[in-house]
Amino acid sequence: MAFRFSELNWQQIDSLDRDKTIFLLPTGAIEQHGPHLPVDTDIYNSNLLVEHVAENSGGNVTALPPIWWGTSPHHKGYPGTISLKLETFHHLLNDIFSSLTAHGFYRFLVINGHGGNAGILTASTADLSETLGVSIPTYSYWQSIKQVLIDIGDSEIGGMGHACEMETSLALYHRPELVDMKAIAKDMPDVRVALSCIDFRQPGFLGIPLDFRRDSKSGVMGDPTLATAEKGEKIFKAALVAATDAVQALLSADREVLITERFN
Repeated sequence: MAFRFSELNWQQIDSLDRDKTIFLLPTGAIEQHGPHLPVDTDIYNSNLLVEHVAENSGGNVTALPPIWWGTSPHHKGYPGTISLKLETFHHLLNDIFSSLTAHGFYRFLVINGHGGNAGILTASTADLSETLGVSIPTYSYWQSIKQVLIDIGDSEIGGMGHACEMETSLALYHRPELVDMKAIAKDMPDVRVALSCIDFRQPGFLGIPLDFRRDSKSGVMGDPTLATAEKGEKIFKAALVAATDAVQALLSADREVLITERFN
């Protein structure tokens, strides 16, 4: 049976064991990624990760169609960014999961590829646990591989922020033909306030809303000049192991861990 939800017919979907099936939802963004990376970088990375996990799962993991767009108002100063309103993103999540829970499915995992979605994912899944009675886990893939990023990173802190050493390495590994090598340039983040640096390895704890047109020269935050395909391979394989482990843990979890009966 196909591992992509979109390639199944309704009878195949209905035949899936509710207790032994988990649906994975990739989220990301369509937004500028500097002059050297394609605008689908975030959703490409999370969707590829989801599809690899599902394809190699043995049949009980299904990859949902991705939510292509995310909340990216901080990138709207550059052409190529398509940003959803917070309420639009929330309604998408609600409509997707309510459609699935209506037919008895309750094991889900959201794997996110865009930092700007993290807050609304946390808020929305908390709300859905109340309205649907189902706890939906979510995480951003870099959260699961922090030590790997620390170990392989050659840039100073701030070098893995956006269209950076990490994301450019992934692109060089998966689809180098879409990386404009002549356009790669270091553009370290302007730390507007002390302790507010963005970096996938060690972000500052003080969150200041960004405007990339204001805060970046080219749409980049970091040092993509240090990216390599070899780093990208290590990053992706580590993220794949972590995602697989998360899926197996959720498949092993008792139903009572994920369902809140008082809301049903």
